[in-house]
Amino acid sequence: MRILLLVLSLSLWGDNEIFVNQSGANAILKLEQLGSGNLIGGTSAVPGTMTALDLDGLNMSLEINQIGSSNIFRSDAFDSDYVTGLFDFQGDSNQMDILMNSGGLYSADYANFNVAVTGGSNVFDIEIAELSDASYLDLDWIIDGDSNQFTYDIDYENAVNYVDVFGDSNSLTFTGSGYAGTTASDSAYFYLDLDGSSNTLTVTQASTLARDWLKIESNTSNASICIVQNDGGTSTSC
Repeated sequence: MRILLLVLSLSLWGDNEIFVNQSGANAILKLEQLGSGNLIGGTSAVPGTMTALDLDGLNMSLEINQIGSSNIFRSDAFDSDYVTGLFDFQGDSNQMDILMNSGGLYSADYANFNVAVTGGSNVFDIEIAELSDASYLDLDWIIDGDSNQFTYDIDYENAVNYVDVFGDSNSLTFTGSGYAGTTASDSAYFYLDLDGSSNTLTVTQASTLARDWLKIESNTSNASICIVQNDGGTSTSC
């Protein structure tokens, strides 16, 4: 059974708004907005006030393109296995907020997310598998700009996480937890390529087993980089 409720609000005087509520397998969603002050969220929203969208189902493909400034994409009910997500944000002062698998029917397994950000002063908050391991997650970031703020939290195992940052005065906070696999070859892996100055990065890998991997390549000045790996020992921090 497939249910898709998609509402477009195109006001002459206001911003563009897309409200989405999707349930069912094999859905393909492609949403693009051009301009400033646009919104993508849930069907319980009213014009000018955005709530989070609801996406449920297996084998989902979601593509979001927001080109402009001061745009918002918000989802706190994104539940799926075998999902592909492509998120492209170009502009300044945009907001992206995703909560995937918050007690839903699915476990966020085999998710493949690609997030590309070009611009400055953007704020992104992503939580994946809040209540269940996201096995075989592939999460890739490309961040090109200044003064961006990124916070994301993943409960995962057998996963890879690649982050490329090009710019100055960016802030990135990552927390990884979960079982983290049974062998060194299939455990949680974090890779960071950093170019720019005055960036602040905090990375915490706190898996159940000591199977986390991390690699950083940096060409930067005046940066603050904090790395914590903890498999259940004494709590540490920077």
